[in-house]
Amino acid sequence: MPNIVTNQLKINNSKNFIDSISLSSGNSLYMFLARPNDWADDTNIPEPVDSQENITKIWDEMISLKRILPENIVHVVKRIDWTYGTTYEEYNNKDENLYNKSFYVLTSELNVYKCISNNNRAPSIAEPTGRSLDIITLSDNYRWKFLYNITTGFRLKFLTNNWMPVLTDLDVYLSAKGGAIEQIKILNGGIDYPTSTTIEIQGDGANALINPKFNLGVLYDFNYTNIGKNYRYAKAKILDNIGTGKYANIEVIVSPINGHGYDSISELGSHRLMINTKTEYNEGFGDFPGSFSYRKIGIIRNPIDVYNNIANAATLNSLSGIYLSNVNGTFLQNEFIEGSTSLANAYIVTSNITSGNGYIKFIRSFDLTENYTKFNTNEFVIGKKSGATGQVVSPLQSEVIAGQGDIYYIENRTPVVRSTNQTDNLHLVIEF
Repeated sequence: MPNIVTNQLKINNSKNFIDSISLSSGNSLYMFLARPNDWADDTNIPEPVDSQENITKIWDEMISLKRILPENIVHVVKRIDWTYGTTYEEYNNKDENLYNKSFYVLTSELNVYKCISNNNRAPSIAEPTGRSLDIITLSDNYRWKFLYNITTGFRLKFLTNNWMPVLTDLDVYLSAKGGAIEQIKILNGGIDYPTSTTIEIQGDGANALINPKFNLGVLYDFNYTNIGKNYRYAKAKILDNIGTGKYANIEVIVSPINGHGYDSISELGSHRLMINTKTEYNEGFGDFPGSFSYRKIGIIRNPIDVYNNIANAATLNSLSGIYLSNVNGTFLQNEFIEGSTSLANAYIVTSNITSGNGYIKFIRSFDLTENYTKFNTNEFVIGKKSGATGQVVSPLQSEVIAGQGDIYYIENRTPVVRSTNQTDNLHLVIEF
């Protein structure tokens, strides 16, 4: 049988996702960096794979995690800048493809407007300005509804070349007029209508009073004397008491159930979330070490820390490693080390050696190092490229338990190389 999944389900799922990681929920969400080792071809990035084997590999390749707080997540829609001479679509409660159209704009004042009327698909040549709570009509006869302004904080965190945040303006929210008649489309202005002609709104709401405007017997506009309320559907009947008018055809557009601007997320069809995280080189005492590269980023819900609790630290390091003494030479980043007796194999991500003592942190995966054998206490390890050696003192434990937590999002990237004092500002967009 024919069926669809409605846009509202997607929108509600995205809203529920944010609610599920509130600080009172007991859940946590983390962004991770992974895969310091090369792709087979770093210029030809493979598509992510959602398989158990690949998820296991991600845990093995994971380097660092940064907690995502609710204030780092916002609904977003595609950024549509107002541009002179562009024809914008208009809001229509009957349009099943509305969310795929350019029916809203971002202006140079960082205000977001919804297009109520595009003047019969004419180009827009007057940029909307101001924050009026009423629908405004401009010199080009476009009609716009102000929804919200993107304030400085949201601009810095969430406004990109491709995406813009969806926000709620309290005044717009409180003044929203649910189920009103704020737009009637003129499909045909007709001929020979007398000025005494009136419009009757028929529907399930109340109080709408719309008066037509005529020029030489042709319908060209309306006075919205009373936009009414609580209409879910409506149509208009043209009442010509003389009977000379012909051919006029109009279509009533019903405002959203709760009014324009009451729920911008639903009205703009936002079922995407942007997550913004900033990682700094000195966070968490080396949780984001400098001078390493990564090729995967992603999202994990409820990773488990070494105390067997849902992690809640601001940052975590997911690398395991070994403490060393009697180090001779300099181990290189991105080289393999091997145990002299255990033949354990690992791939160095970072190291900290001072006066012959310190540690190495590494990754191991089934296709990179070929074994997960533990290094023996007191055995010597050797750098396969550098020739450096060191004696194993004890293991160094990861701050998270591999495999414990749900990976929600995976993105493969070209290599990102972090310098020793680098701050990364990352934007991830998740679609529901």
